[in-house]
Amino acid sequence: MTVRTLLRRFEDSDVEITVYGPPATKTVGERLATQGIDATWQKLPTGHRNAFAVIRRDGVFAEAVPLTALQAFLCDPTAGIGDSEAPDSDPGRQLLRSALANTLLASLTPAQLLATSHEFEDRAYRVGEGTLRVSFQSLSIFRSQRARYQTLASDTELDIHVYGRDDWEPPAIPGISFHPLTDTALEQVWLLAFDAAGDDQNKCALVAEETEDGPFRGLWTYNLRLVDEIMTAVVAVDE
Repeated sequence: MTVRTLLRRFEDSDVEITVYGPPATKTVGERLATQGIDATWQKLPTGHRNAFAVIRRDGVFAEAVPLTALQAFLCDPTAGIGDSEAPDSDPGRQLLRSALANTLLASLTPAQLLATSHEFEDRAYRVGEGTLRVSFQSLSIFRSQRARYQTLASDTELDIHVYGRDDWEPPAIPGISFHPLTDTALEQVWLLAFDAAGDDQNKCALVAEETEDGPFRGLWTYNLRLVDEIMTAVVAVDE
């Protein structure tokens, strides 16, 4: 399996969002459109207060989330997240990610991917054991996340594996194994996969590939079989 063949499976994702709240916000509407998601707006007499978004997949209700969670993901996904802090979580963001799981998003920014990665790192932190595999494209990118991963390694029993192009020699960190890539298969990929030590409720993975135009194209998943497949594919690249 390659990332490209994996993402191709989800090209027919059919997701629609109806926002119940204030009049349509141009920024939110435009950013949903760039992700390939159709959106409609229904005005609520309460305006911003109690505004929410209903997400449907293939015409079937999937989830209702606070509009603030949708706006945060689209417009300011890393608000309140500190790289050097222990992982945290937000119920609204978690609902949104659950509803959009297995949805191929066409134009993900690094900030959106970072916010999603932090949510999954939070799961790993809470579970406290299992294997976490992360591709940073190049090892030098890991430097910006070093403090965060030192916390993950020191506070848990996680077995952490970091992959990336060999452009920097990382320091030895107990609990973290570094894998300089000799294969280009992951060099354009942002990837995080967590097996949760057999805890099926917390298995998760994020996979995105950088496009020629700059943004990333990808998805996240909680599907047990798919997470296992992604974990296996990462190991195979390093063999």
